[in-house]
Amino acid sequence: MKAVLARAAWALVVAGVGVALAATLGFVVATLFVRVPYWGEAEVLFEASRLRQHLPLWGDPLVGATEYGEPPSRFYVTYPPLWTWVVSLAPADVARTFARLASTLAWLGTLAGIAWSAKREVRREAALAAAFVGGIWVLANFATVARPDAIACAIAAIALTRATRRGKVDLACVALFVLAPWVKPTVIGLPAGALLGACLADRGRGARAIGSALVLALGAAVLAHVWSGGALFEHVVRSNAQPLSLAVWLEQVPPRLPFFAPLFAWAAWLGWRDRASASARIGLAALGGALVWTLFALAKTGSASNYWMEPAIAAVSLIARSPAGPIRVGGAKLGHALAALACVAWTDVASVRGALEHARSYRDDAAFVGSVRARLGAAPGDVVAADEAGIELELNGRILTPTYQMAHLVRRGAYPAAPWIADLESPRTRAFVEHSRQLELVPDVLRALEAGYVVAFEERGFRVWTRR
Repeated sequence: MKAVLARAAWALVVAGVGVALAATLGFVVATLFVRVPYWGEAEVLFEASRLRQHLPLWGDPLVGATEYGEPPSRFYVTYPPLWTWVVSLAPADVARTFARLASTLAWLGTLAGIAWSAKREVRREAALAAAFVGGIWVLANFATVARPDAIACAIAAIALTRATRRGKVDLACVALFVLAPWVKPTVIGLPAGALLGACLADRGRGARAIGSALVLALGAAVLAHVWSGGALFEHVVRSNAQPLSLAVWLEQVPPRLPFFAPLFAWAAWLGWRDRASASARIGLAALGGALVWTLFALAKTGSASNYWMEPAIAAVSLIARSPAGPIRVGGAKLGHALAALACVAWTDVASVRGALEHARSYRDDAAFVGSVRARLGAAPGDVVAADEAGIELELNGRILTPTYQMAHLVRRGAYPAAPWIADLESPRTRAFVEHSRQLELVPDVLRALEAGYVVAFEERGFRVWTRR
């Protein structure tokens, strides 16, 4: 009787994971072509447009990019522009779709590839883990846009899979581990952990791998510094080095960790059982490095659920390369089946709800933003500023002043508010769309908005201001 109940519980687990995955894929399909560019995505698309037009990428925001007329675009380059350069190769009218499709395929393809390459005896467990991660909406929300997160995770996953299959970190793995943070700087925990694991597996070979990684990273840093005229590190740091905050950590970690903790615990337990093998030491250290880094980085203002992508990939990879344990999908042990059902139920219900709600709300938001210029009666030369880079890109074809970047710089005195205020007062700036409410961080700019503009209409959490 217990065996029958166990198989029934496992069937519910598989069904729940399948429903969450289907709902998340439905969200991707529903929003892929219409969604307003997300933060981190808008910057990539805008910077890619400048590369495509052979315009300078590195500039001084105090002067601004004046090729568009007044007001100029004032921005710091957000990420090392490897992925941005790839996006720039696509024609302008399909670049956003291309980048979103590439990220989506990279994320889902990585998960599917890890499961496919799993050891035969654990292929079902690896497939379930991969489908579970693929169905988590809070990850897909970031993994299926034009941001570089999914691309960097795919690169790191290829290197980790190669290392755990061979039981060593060879030069190809080292090159990929070094490349990943040059695509997305936050993807460093998994590569660093895997390199440390290589030392735990074979001290001499691991030390050579770390030395090779340091040489490659230093060489890449020098080349990037010279190529950018010394601007790359200043731009990337100013774009992303928002302050650490305990309040942000408490907002990000306790609500999200229960989604992932069972997966991480299962993977870590399997790796620990096999810790005598080189593959397990590399995989376990990769998971540990990714998780420690994620838990630290989630204290940064502006951090979000995309940070969980890296340890999730490491966990699935470790499950796929570990020997079979007593927990078997479809097995006869009722306790294991009920524990698995309890672990996935809450996550899958939350993911289905998030996917369905946001598929509708993102489409409605896009329709609203698309109607703003017409509702304002804005002329082709009129500029509509906003407190989100994606809205500015959608309404003007360019970013003006990305609030996420600049608000914290102004707040800590690293950038003056005067140019921002002057751009709001420019005769060409016809309106301002407020959505994220981040201007509350910069009272001088907010006062300038309130002095020069009046609220025209409010809908769906958007407040549209027009000139007095």
